[in-house]
Amino acid sequence: MTTPSPRRPQPHADPGLQPERTTQSWLRTSLTMTVVSLLFVRWINVFEGLSIVIFVICIGLAIAAIAMQVRRYRLGSVSIRAERGRPTPWAVLFLSSSVCLIAALGIASVIKISLE
Repeated sequence: MTTPSPRRPQPHADPGLQPERTTQSWLRTSLTMTVVSLLFVRWINVFEGLSIVIFVICIGLAIAAIAMQVRRYRLGSVSIRAERGRPTPWAVLFLSSSVCLIAALGIASVIKISLE
């Protein structure tokens, strides 16, 4: 007789609920932020040292967004089990402002390239 293998405990009862979808969207956004930051490395011959500074800022924001989402996922799982949710507006504000900052840096870079 074989003993059934122990199953990993699920963070909440329904794995298709909001925490997974939210995590996926935050990861897609972080991936996009990483790709845009890599574009600044490509423009190193145009912007020189400024390109590296912008790259480090952008990649740092992407890493911070992923780290924040790990915590938000855990809070979301706990809130599902407790059937009581708590919004995290600071995380959303951080991600929104990070994306806007990266977009502004990209637009400024394109304008600088086109003026030269």
